[in-house]
Amino acid sequence: MTDRIDHLRDIYSRLGGAPSFTEAQQTPRGTVRADADVDRDVLAVIDELRERSGFRTTLSDADLVSVVRGFYAGRSDTALAAALGVSTATVFRARMNLHLFAPTDAPPELDPLIRRLRASAPVDAVAADADVPRAVVERLARLLTAREAARRVNYRYATEFADLLDAGAADHELDQQVWGDRRALVDAHD
Repeated sequence: MTDRIDHLRDIYSRLGGAPSFTEAQQTPRGTVRADADVDRDVLAVIDELRERSGFRTTLSDADLVSVVRGFYAGRSDTALAAALGVSTATVFRARMNLHLFAPTDAPPELDPLIRRLRASAPVDAVAADADVPRAVVERLARLLTAREAARRVNYRYATEFADLLDAGAADHELDQQVWGDRRALVDAHD
């Protein structure tokens, strides 16, 4: 069988003159990708998410990539907002649209408000009963909506971002989010 393959290879190389019959199809292990390539792939994921969910933002594509990169680098909304020249609320909304959640988004002391919002209580009623600013409750409602959207797609986009940015710590964070969501479901069921 190998004689026949060698014979065919000789004929092919005489006719075509190509010294190689195969091409490399993937990057070898340990190869570091260029930042521009990573940014292009992150933007492709953002575009897919935007197409699926229809979110709109005043941030440019480059700014959204910066939000993703900054989030996985551990930068706060305040630091990202200062770097981009926008408000922290704009960065928070962008993170929610991109399904990027931080543990500080919903501190444990806000759990009673979250439970009421999950029970479909109106934002104004929750804010008035808890004597907190309406903006705080609106932020929590936006967080809950975004987490539900992320849960519906199994945190796919956050996982893709983490994989592209090779964010090992992000895997731990995603695990914490999933377990937190499971605990919330158990609490809701009880």
